[in-house]
Amino acid sequence: MYLRIHKPIYLKMKKLKLNYLAILAVVIISQVIPMIWYGIFADQWMEMNGLTMDYIMANDSNSPYFVALIASLVFAVILAWLFKRMNIESAKDGFITALAMGIPFSLLNLMTIYMFSFRPYELVWIDGGENLLIWGVAGLILGGWRKYESN
Repeated sequence: MYLRIHKPIYLKMKKLKLNYLAILAVVIISQVIPMIWYGIFADQWMEMNGLTMDYIMANDSNSPYFVALIASLVFAVILAWLFKRMNIESAKDGFITALAMGIPFSLLNLMTIYMFSFRPYELVWIDGGENLLIWGVAGLILGGWRKYESN
């Protein structure tokens, strides 16, 4: 009988690193989902916000698109960083974790703000639903598309 010496288990574990292509994919999908979502719910959304197409066209600006792009980038980087720290290693775990974060941090927060602002309850589900969909898809992408540091 002989004694086999193994490396400690912590040396065998692969260490996750940020996947910048996955982050870019989340940024892109975070722009595409709202285009489709608000295309579907445009009439209801405009009515609940008291907006008309004439008003929107007269006040059109690139600023909201720029802010949305920056917000998407910050969201994707922070979520990827959190997933790395939490060692999320599957699309399923990413999806579940992202929804577990998105429900309180996005949907319920938005619901609280809208209720105190006397905004229509249905508007919570239009705006919050879009946010939650982005959280879930981002979780799928970042959880499933992993990169590891080389040892």
